[in-house]
Amino acid sequence: MSSCLKALIVLVALLLGPVPAKARAQEPDKRAAEVQALLASWDRPDAPGVTVTVRLDGRIVAEVAVGAADLEHDVPIRQTTVFHAASLSKQVTAFSILLLERDGLLSIDDQLVAYVPEAAHLGPITLRQLLDHTSGLRDQWTLLAMAGWRSEDLVTDDQVLRLVLSQDKGNFAPGTAYQYTNSGYSLLAEVVYRVSGQRLAAFAEKQIFEPLGMSETRFQDDLSAVIENRALSYRPGSEGYVGEVLNYATAGPSGLKTTSRDLSRWAENFETGAVGGQGVIKRMREQGVLPDGTVNIYALGQERRLYRGLETWSHGGRDAGYRSFLLRVPSERFSVAVLSNAADFDTAAIAFAIADIYLSDRVGYEVQSAPAEERPSAEQLAAYAGDYEIFPGLILSIRTEADRLIFSVLGEGEPVELPALSPTSFELNPRTDLAIEFHEPVDGQAPGLGYRIGMHGTLIAPRVDLIDFSTDDVAPEEYVGRYYSPELQTEYLLLMADGVLVARHARRPDIALRPYQPDTFSSSQSFFQRVVFERDAAGHLIGFWLSGVVAEDIYFALQAATVNP
Repeated sequence: MSSCLKALIVLVALLLGPVPAKARAQEPDKRAAEVQALLASWDRPDAPGVTVTVRLDGRIVAEVAVGAADLEHDVPIRQTTVFHAASLSKQVTAFSILLLERDGLLSIDDQLVAYVPEAAHLGPITLRQLLDHTSGLRDQWTLLAMAGWRSEDLVTDDQVLRLVLSQDKGNFAPGTAYQYTNSGYSLLAEVVYRVSGQRLAAFAEKQIFEPLGMSETRFQDDLSAVIENRALSYRPGSEGYVGEVLNYATAGPSGLKTTSRDLSRWAENFETGAVGGQGVIKRMREQGVLPDGTVNIYALGQERRLYRGLETWSHGGRDAGYRSFLLRVPSERFSVAVLSNAADFDTAAIAFAIADIYLSDRVGYEVQSAPAEERPSAEQLAAYAGDYEIFPGLILSIRTEADRLIFSVLGEGEPVELPALSPTSFELNPRTDLAIEFHEPVDGQAPGLGYRIGMHGTLIAPRVDLIDFSTDDVAPEEYVGRYYSPELQTEYLLLMADGVLVARHARRPDIALRPYQPDTFSSSQSFFQRVVFERDAAGHLIGFWLSGVVAEDIYFALQAATVNP
């Protein structure tokens, strides 16, 4: 839409005057019905579901609650149902830090070591770098899994803090790259405690939840606490939904329990600044900037994206079967809070679909025209072919076949065709809205690709050059031994089982390892994705470097070259 046409629409609206009260009253009802219809497939008693609260122009205009909060006891989801909000918690943690800054008790540009001296060996990390995910810290959940923790194990703040502080280094030097990591927000929760003398749960309750009337919201840092009206967590199984365990009591990167109505109150505060003031609200919009000038989409506890011409701020979360998403469009005084207890529910897709329902008639909303049917050229397809590493050891292989692109994960599954959506983007899975978007070729090769996860964001995978390699040249029994990591205070036995090299931990099922480069193996486990063996000058094995998702190069030293299974 041209600027002239937009101006004309605004002028006509002014000349016509305000919309009659009767019309204003009818419009929200019609759109609320559309929201209800959007969620109709989840409106059933034998499956988990969702609760949604929509706010527009200063008031709640739609609330929907469908599905079951507890399948065992036939408890339906209501607007008062409490959900685990997962990583959406980071907004409250960031806000708490900024309240302390407002009161002159810290600056977000202070170094972490000023408040947590035990973190000195991790480098000159600032609180701002923790807030905008440029700290380089290894992710706590991957570290816990590497150390033998299972999803059903009890995890506490103290355990997480000890593990994060026991790391010798991070994934990269602080401030040099952006990488989303939960560990930074665990440290921020500790900063709140050391500066205020209150645990994050108590601080947020007094400073945020009570003043905003968020009576159903709390950080759960005690698993024995009784939380009324809580929804349980589920994931799809082979014969319907099954329970999904969530068994940790941590606050900071996660741990928030809330309702969609309370989240709507939280969203309203970004308009009014009733708690914190506009200075804190403005501060939360400061996006991370890298040394090369790259501006990250992540600010302080929220992400900025343009959607159909509108500036949006959002954050989502996922733990066990819980899913959350809070979307705000400040220019339109619009927000939508989505909470679900189903692992296969796409909260972001629903949030943006609801935004379409309410904002499609707004002046700034840009209707997307259908893309021209343009096919990628043979030259472009050739430039896209190659291998791309999305996480250490997780290699996406792209091959050409006639006029098609073929996708596979190195060492896993069957190759699939990538239908072209445009000359640069290709559909990977329409059901989950996954797509591959290639970067502009340089010297005849795409330097990387974006792995787009619907409306949740995009992961970047740079091109990697793998050498020609034959597994026939690998003698897996050579790597058998007992290996120990002081950073994780745990050991793995590497041994042969049915002709395959496996990593065995006392508390986990065996992990099958497959070679894909010299002295380099991968597995299907996200916390054990790449194993690179190290040799001494004489060529003898002395240890390996283990990498998983957002936790890279943890060293395991060889303790013994023989093992007793």
